[in-house]
Amino acid sequence: MVIPAFPPPDAEEVIAHGKPTDNELLAYYRSEIRFETETVNGRLQALLSSQAFLVIAYATAMTGSTSRWGDHMAILIPPLLSLLGFMLTLMALPGIRAGYAAISKWNEKEHRLHQQSPNLSEFTLGKSDEDARAMAHRARRGRMFAHQAPLVFLIAWSIFALIPFYLYRGL
Repeated sequence: MVIPAFPPPDAEEVIAHGKPTDNELLAYYRSEIRFETETVNGRLQALLSSQAFLVIAYATAMTGSTSRWGDHMAILIPPLLSLLGFMLTLMALPGIRAGYAAISKWNEKEHRLHQQSPNLSEFTLGKSDEDARAMAHRARRGRMFAHQAPLVFLIAWSIFALIPFYLYRGL
């Protein structure tokens, strides 16, 4: 966890003393971006952890034939785990997308503040339009995993649900 050099201003504190300065607004916008980023990262971490757990459970169920239960457990449990993985992924996807939408809105506000206040140019890496476009491109490329990983999980769980029926079709 990164500790900021100075604590970001609290919204009530900024509003209480009247019109906030450009530096206070910049600090506030960045604290909101940081908060949303940490929230999205937490959601992604929870999704990845749940998927890892379910893949382990799925693989164990696929190899877990016993004489007592026979192969019927291998045809029953893996599709149920696949359904659970599919549903968990579907539930996580809107939260991840909403988090990135909020980050984009805060980034837009920060960008507008930089345009309105040239004295804040020292506090950005995108000093020119070309630099700003390059930063936006890198941010889009960085978000690609967060947006595409759930879709990959949905496809994988769909395939995983069908595998037991294919392997044990002779039952």
